[in-house]
Amino acid sequence: MTFIIRPLQLEQDLRDIHLLTAQLGYPATPENIQQRWQKLHQNPHYQTLVVEHDNRVIAYAGVIEEYTWEFDGGYIRIQAFVVDQAYRGQGVGKRLITAIEKLAKERNLKLIQVNSGNREERLPAHAFYNSLGFDAYSIGFRKYLD
Repeated sequence: MTFIIRPLQLEQDLRDIHLLTAQLGYPATPENIQQRWQKLHQNPHYQTLVVEHDNRVIAYAGVIEEYTWEFDGGYIRIQAFVVDQAYRGQGVGKRLITAIEKLAKERNLKLIQVNSGNREERLPAHAFYNSLGFDAYSIGFRKYLD
């Protein structure tokens, strides 16, 4: 199988991004996805990488370069990561992580961070990240504002 990893190209990719985002557990309308992309695309530190196979986007990762008080230098935070259910277990996710690692190294960044929900259905994702050398290191909190 041939997989091409490349940056998201707006119109042709958003249809597939919409379907994949629902698989990730965040259903939205195509209009919501379009609006989100418009905001994300305005941030020069944000990038969406996609994996294309047979003219379809079968996986994507939204990544952002960030900086912290914890250490000198920056890091990449993976904000979204999903592989189409039909392609899981075929090395697609590993290839996408490898591309993100390459991007981080090119930018002289110190690490890659990813958050994953603490729900039972996310356990396979946790095992995937562990298999690629990621360590669980914190618990996240969030608060929605009215």
